[in-house]
Amino acid sequence: MRKSAYSCGHKRVIVIRGIMRGANDNAEHTGSGPFTASARSLVLPILVVTALYGLPLMALLVSGWGDGALARLCILALSLSLPFLIAYAVLRRATARIDVMPHTLLLHPGFPRTGQYVVPYSVIRGVRVRRGLGGRLAQSATLVVDLAGGTPFAVSDLADAEAARAAILDRLEQRRPAPSIEIPAESAEIPRIRAG
Repeated sequence: MRKSAYSCGHKRVIVIRGIMRGANDNAEHTGSGPFTASARSLVLPILVVTALYGLPLMALLVSGWGDGALARLCILALSLSLPFLIAYAVLRRATARIDVMPHTLLLHPGFPRTGQYVVPYSVIRGVRVRRGLGGRLAQSATLVVDLAGGTPFAVSDLADAEAARAAILDRLEQRRPAPSIEIPAESAEIPRIRAG
């Protein structure tokens, strides 16, 4: 279990490498996580590459040009790219997630980045969802957590980034101090304690 820390403004953010979770910070099973990567967004590049090289290869094979240089190029591109894309998708699906804990937020950016980031709610300044064209097609998004000091943390390819954002904002709302109640000094209803 390796632990390292760095400063973010005037707060310290601790990075824990491993699976350790504190006794007071165990995950709750009330629907607030873990929020994981979208399988659809990880499979989409595999399908696109397969279609871009597989369909021309099939057309070349059907037309009798299956032994030409273009067919060999398609076979080479498929055999080199597909294993890497599949491995990336499996590793990303297994490692990218967000755990919303009672006292901290655990961010796992996922493969190829390692480690988990333990972020106390007190240093979170904003939570937003980013969705590009690929995210719209695959129904996935990137959750960006803005920390004090301007440091953003992003976990991309999340299946339900809006629900993760809502869970984090709910935790932030629970941790907000109650508004102070002002009691007027001249109120006759306030009992006074007399010494003596």
